[in-house]
This record gives sequence, C-alpha cells and structure tokens, in this order.
Amino acid sequence: MALRGLDRRDRPAPVYLHIGGPSTGTTYLQKLMAANGDTLAEAGFLLPGQTWRDVVLATHDALSFGRPEAIGRTDLTRAAGGRWDDLAAEMTAHRGRATVLSMEFLCWAKPAAAERIVASLGDAEVHVVLTVRDTAAVLRSQWQTNCRNGAEVPLRRMIWGLRQVVEREDPRSRPERMIDRAMGVPRMLDTWVPLVGADRVHVVTVPLRSDDPDLLWKRFAGVVGIDPAQCRERAVESNASLGLPSSELMRLLNIELGEVTRTEYLRTMKALLARDILGERAAQERKVTLNRAGRNLSARWNDRIRGAVTAGGVDLVGSVEDLPVGKVGKDVSTELPSPTDEELLLAAGWARTGLVDAISSLEERVARLQGDADDPDGPDGPDGPDDPDDKSYDDARDSEDPSGSESGDESGDEDGVDDDPEDAGLDRRAMLERQLKDRSPEVGRALTEIVGLVRQAMPLGAELARLRSRSGAAG
Repeated sequence: MALRGLDRRDRPAPVYLHIGGPSTGTTYLQKLMAANGDTLAEAGFLLPGQTWRDVVLATHDALSFGRPEAIGRTDLTRAAGGRWDDLAAEMTAHRGRATVLSMEFLCWAKPAAAERIVASLGDAEVHVVLTVRDTAAVLRSQWQTNCRNGAEVPLRRMIWGLRQVVEREDPRSRPERMIDRAMGVPRMLDTWVPLVGADRVHVVTVPLRSDDPDLLWKRFAGVVGIDPAQCRERAVESNASLGLPSSELMRLLNIELGEVTRTEYLRTMKALLARDILGERAAQERKVTLNRAGRNLSARWNDRIRGAVTAGGVDLVGSVEDLPVGKVGKDVSTELPSPTDEELLLAAGWARTGLVDAISSLEERVARLQGDADDPDGPDGPDGPDDPDDKSYDDARDSEDPSGSESGDESGDEDGVDDDPEDAGLDRRAMLERQLKDRSPEVGRALTEIVGLVRQAMPLGAELARLRSRSGAAG
C-alpha cells in the first residue's frame, strides 16, 4: 500500500477538463472558481494559467493541431503558438488534489486535437466534464451571444439550422455549424469517450428549474471533488444576455459595419456597445423566445442528447428530465417574435446616446494619458473594456465568431452553402436593404448613424489601449 501511495505522489494530480458547452453555465462556474481561487489552492486544487487570456490562447493553440493552415493566420493564432504546451506542463507538474481547467472552447475539438490534448497530459488521470442544458435555452442564448460577437445570422435561420442538424448528420451551412459547435453533444461524446473512457466522462445537466440557485455548482463540484460549501465568495455575473431588440440591433449593425479587425470589434462593438451600453437596458426589453417549431425541434434534439448519453454509458450527474422532450401545443405561437420598429429605435437611441458619451470620455482619457505619460497607471485604473485579462472581453473569441477562422472551424464558407438563400448573390448593402424592406426608413438611418459613431470610437479605443500599454511597460 505504501508503494502504491508513493507511485501516486509521483504522478500528476487528476486533470478535469470542463469542455463546456457554451451557454451551459460555464461563465458562472469559471467566475465562482476564480473568486475562490485561494481557497481552492489551499485545498490542493490547481486552476491553471496566470490569467484568463493564458487559457484562451492555450486552448486556441490546442485546437489548431492538425490544421497547419491556421497557424499564424491571424493575430490570435500567432499569439497562441506554443501556449498549450506551457499550460500542459503546469498541469502535469501539479501534485495536489486535482487540476480543473474550465474552457468551453474545448467542446469544438476535432478528434486529432482532442487526442493531442489528452496525450500532452502524460500519465495524469484525465476526466472530461460536459455541462448540458435544455436545447431551447442554449439556442436562445447562443443566438443573442452570436449577435454581440459579429454574427449576421437571423434567429429564424438558427432554427432552420437546428432542423437540419436534427434531420441529417453533416452540418453544411453556417447556421448548422453554429448549432453543432454549441449543442453537438453526440459529436462531443464521440470525440472524448474513446480517449478517456466512459467512466471518466461526466455529463452534468443544468437544472431546468430549482429552488437552489447553487445546484449546478454543487453538481459540478461533486464531480471534481470540491467541497462546494468551502467556496463562499460569489462573483458578479458579467455575461448577461441582451434582450430581443438589442440583439437584433447588434445583428443589423454587424451587416452595416462590414469587415473590421477582430480586436477592433471586440473592443468597441462587443465590450463597449453590447456589454457596457446595451447591456444596461436588458431588463427593459423583451427576452429572446422561440416559436412552436423552435421549441419542438429543441425537444427533438434533447431526445437525441438523452440517447447519446445513455448509449455512451457515461457518468450522468443530474437528470435527463432537465432536457425536456415533450412537444408544446397551440399555446405557443407559430410566429417567431420579432422586435417592432419602435423597439429597435428605442434601442438605437440608447446606443447613440451611450456612444456619444463614450466617445467624449475616450477623448478625455486619451488626452490625459498623452499629457501625463509619467503616470504608470493612467487615470483609468485597470478595469477598462480593453483590459486584456478581463474574461468578458476575451470570451468574445468563442463559438460566436462567425468567420470560424480563429475558432478551430476550418470549414469556413467554402462549401458554397449560403446562410440565407434569399441573400444569395447580394452584396452587403443589398442584403441589408432586403432585410430592412419592411422596416421604417428611420431604422436604416439609425443604423448608419450608430456605425458612424462606432467608427469614431474605434481609433480612440485603440489609442487608449496603446497608451495604457506603454504606461504599464514604463511602470
């Protein structure tokens, strides 16, 4: 027995890879663990990576395995090179209770990338944790999140994509790929179970409803061996959903804005406009909801997930009842809710006012930093929207990235399948005009005005980031 104990101490601690999926409580769990990092460390648990950005870059590096054409193609992939090996070395050096790496991007891994990830962890006992949520809730969340990350796909096309995924095996169009990457639980199980074994794959269901707000945390903590009662700190959730009008406004603005660098989009559209400005009015807006077809397709996909979990023989924590499979009736409308012109214009007015104020603030902050280069911290403090270690900024580089170029989706649009057949052959301006043809002219004018303000804010945000970086280096 003593010899076996000695052998155990010579091996890395067990590694728990929480691979997502997106919109299944991942941010809640990540922030809760980060807020209790010292407590977890004292109990022998490692949360690898010095910053959230380290984990983001390392994961993108791991996902690029087997795709040499992606390496160095973007600023992100260039920065990510070699980062996974560094993170893996940190995990295999840990000799405590366990290592917990929570990163929803990992659910996109193709078999070759997943195999590399597991192999890089040497003789550590590797477990995979997959949080799973009702498809209808994930679909709603993913669409609005996609909208604030640059996507142009309408909600009705996401529902169409879900239908195609339910009815055929190989996702072809962009909506189908969005569905598969966020909700493709059967694919995820097929990828990871052969690598670590069914007994080390843990499917944790997100409670459909519960009087206990910490039930998901208790389920997750039980899997990785954490005493949930020890983690008393609660982080403020910063990943709140936008309402229906603001989500649709962001989607239309993405079309109007056109191509910009990913960094520019993240800083100004994602962090400033979507999170800081439109996020403030989420409670005032209608929520994103599905029509009868969307709800029933979600139930069918839930049934598919239930079947994959049962057939895979994996460890189920929670209940399949959290994935409802019953069809809804006539009390759910066949029409898909859409924001009215008035709702869009109210959201646009809020965005316009917020951007004008933000531009004024950015101008003042840039001027003060330019005039006070000796101040190493600057007048802003460390918590601006361009803080590179702020998770709410960096998590924009996730499954909502519509290009696929930075996310491990190599398929792009080379397959020739249009996102929407009605847009086939149309340039960006014509596509927007078609989608606005039943809207009042004021909506189109509001979009143009807001994009003009966004383009004013972008260089100011970039200059502020440059000045802060220089000040930090000087300090």
